[in-house]
Amino acid sequence: MVIGYQAGSTAYQLAEQFRINRDTVSKLLERQGVPRRNRPLSPAQIERATELYGAGLSLVSVSKQLGCDARTVHLALRKAGVRMRDTHGRER
Repeated sequence: MVIGYQAGSTAYQLAEQFRINRDTVSKLLERQGVPRRNRPLSPAQIERATELYGAGLSLVSVSKQLGCDARTVHLALRKAGVRMRDTHGRER
């Protein structure tokens, strides 16, 4: 798992590969002393996230397609000025 993470796999990808929760991956990596990456979305990823979210996909669905956390997508979209929806799909 450590080798995979250091080679560039995301915690989500490793969680799927090992069939465990993403939080478990993070905890196991932390126990091994592996520093966490904090990679913001690239401009191309933000553009894609905007398209997907605008098409009605949820933050979770968008994040899975981009291989990152839904909170990362949420922050990037807000920063880009995208109007966010509540959990019922209504714009805030």
